[in-house]
Amino acid sequence: MLTLIGLLVACGPTAAKITLEGEPTVTVHTTDAVAAHKATVVDEAGAALPTQPALVWTVTPDTVAKLDGDKVVPVADGEATVKACAEAICAEYKFVVAMPNDIAVTGTDGVQWAVGATAQLAAKVLAGEAEVAGQTVTWTSSDANIADVDATGKVTAKAMGAVTITAASGALTEALSLTIGEALPATADAAAAPAAGH
Repeated sequence: MLTLIGLLVACGPTAAKITLEGEPTVTVHTTDAVAAHKATVVDEAGAALPTQPALVWTVTPDTVAKLDGDKVVPVADGEATVKACAEAICAEYKFVVAMPNDIAVTGTDGVQWAVGATAQLAAKVLAGEAEVAGQTVTWTSSDANIADVDATGKVTAKAMGAVTITAASGALTEALSLTIGEALPATADAAAAPAAGH
């Protein structure tokens, strides 16, 4: 009887590989912890083993990211490898940390900064040369009496003088220095229509 049980156990499913649920490369732009990919040990047919063996997780180098339970915590810019192993079987994915480090402001080209002028500015938060989506940008003016800026980045020049418009996202700022000149002459309109009765 013991021999028969041993044969049945020996014929059970054998671990063939570890599958990971998630993208092969994860890029983060924050120091917030991120859940590690879900890992499943499967047999040669791709079916999950009825009893999942314990997995050993590692992150290297730990100067870029580290483990905290079932989460990966970004530490500094760089690329790390997150690996799950069950004895000799392993699976891994890349974990890239790219913290925002710059703000690019556009929308000033061709604008004549004079009293009454308006311009719609735009700001992109960057990590290196890549834009970081989903970032909040706030706008401020050093002197709203000279030039005001609304929450969308629209600037309205109100009076002559020097003013600084600043875009900020977290600890990042980008300042734009403007000098507002006197109002430009009004554009000549078409000749007014003759007064009624003439």
